[in-house]
Amino acid sequence: MVTFTLADYVLWIHIIAACVWIGGQIVLGMIVPLLRSDVRLLRSVAFTFQNAAWVAFAALIVTGVVNVHDAGISWTQLDSTPEGRTLSIKLFLVIVSGLAAALHAYWATPRLRTASVKVRAIAVGGLGGLSLAAAMAAALFGVAIAQS
Repeated sequence: MVTFTLADYVLWIHIIAACVWIGGQIVLGMIVPLLRSDVRLLRSVAFTFQNAAWVAFAALIVTGVVNVHDAGISWTQLDSTPEGRTLSIKLFLVIVSGLAAALHAYWATPRLRTASVKVRAIAVGGLGGLSLAAAMAAALFGVAIAQS
């Protein structure tokens, strides 16, 4: 049997957290249209996911820092090696995903409740879509780093 190291467990937690962050956004995006007729239920589902998602995002940050160390990438290499440049792009995408999700949850959704359907769809849906797209791209760059 293979022996697991601490680095293996940290990477595993990172992957599980990414599954929650990315997969949860996909599932929520799929069920929101079904729940629009029951605003109370929609808010409850979204709030419950939000709690899990932000814990997962925090876990991604913490385990990501450990994974960078375990991969032997120095923060001073972010612009001088292929792995460092790849990590720089991943970090940018993680920031975009987190900021878009925060704006979606804490600014657009609560402030645009009375906006027109079109404005609300563009702002809320756009920010949610941007968060998901950036997270999925960050995962791809993470795979590239792990394979290098």
